[in-house]
Amino acid sequence: MQLARLWRQHLEAGYPRELTGVEIAGTDARALDAEITSCVSALLTRTMTVDDRIERRLTEISSALADKQAAADAPVAEFCQRLNSLVSAMLTETRAGRG
Repeated sequence: MQLARLWRQHLEAGYPRELTGVEIAGTDARALDAEITSCVSALLTRTMTVDDRIERRLTEISSALADKQAAADAPVAEFCQRLNSLVSAMLTETRAGRG
């Protein structure tokens, strides 16, 4: 499963110190990272269903991550790309589960 692989890679990569004080999608980057990784964990363990509200939030986050990535230096841009891949995979899996 691509989502599980991306999640492991994201956890292994760690959190760059350059993100201290950075805000993405109206949330501190560290809190946003925790929000996304906990959502992925819950989705993988089937303890959460992504409803319309969560899907809208994930779409908002994905857009904000793309914007931040485009304007950021390497460590922050790489983090944004990695987290956005995770968000995109979660949205893809959620939508596939509805079909």
